[in-house]
Amino acid sequence: MRKNLLIAAAAVLMPFTLVPTAGATGVDRHMESAQHEVQSQHDFNICGNLATFTFDVTWHAIGVDTGKVFAYDYTETAKYTLVFDDPALGTWNGHGAESFHFVATPGGTVQHEIYNGAEGPVQIIEHQQIHTDADGNVTIDRYFELHVGC
Repeated sequence: MRKNLLIAAAAVLMPFTLVPTAGATGVDRHMESAQHEVQSQHDFNICGNLATFTFDVTWHAIGVDTGKVFAYDYTETAKYTLVFDDPALGTWNGHGAESFHFVATPGGTVQHEIYNGAEGPVQIIEHQQIHTDADGNVTIDRYFELHVGC
């Protein structure tokens, strides 16, 4: 799930590749979404065990550029199953929701990321907040992470 959020964050730094819906005001709006997108990957789970994950993901992204202010929002929900490489660990079900919010203005940037989920018996909470001033200096950098149950 966190890899998807990083992909969304990278989109902030790229030129708009989403579907434009420009209005008469000169404001560019770009939206894209998907429902029940099935993805599979082999990776380590939150507790460090190798497993094959199968995700059912629904997401929505919107970018707005006024020429002075750029805002990007991404939200995602997923249900998933992971089958461990070690058969003794069995199969877990998981679910999660995450959001990413980024705003760039002449005065600086604001970025918030939130992920809350559960993977088998493990509760996962991750929140991050970063603000910069007009010169790119970080003025707020907070990160909270809680994994309970490994």
